[in-house]
Amino acid sequence: MPKMKSKRGAVKRFKFTASGKVKKWNQNTSHLSHNKTHKMIRHNRKARYLNPVMGKKMTALVSK
Repeated sequence: MPKMKSKRGAVKRFKFTASGKVKKWNQNTSHLSHNKTHKMIRHNRKARYLNPVMGKKMTALVSK
C-alpha cells in the first residue's frame, strides 16, 4: 500500500498556527490593482483565518 500524500496545493496555500487555527492569504492581490479600491487593497494585505469547520477539512487534506 503506498503512502498517503498530502494535497500539495493545500500545503502551499495554508499555514497552521500553534493554537491550531488555519491561516490563509487573500485572493485578488497579484495584479490588476488599478481596478480595485484602496480600501480593498489595504484590507487584503493581512492574512485571515478559516472558520473551524473549513479548518478541520484543510487539516485533513494537509496532514495525510
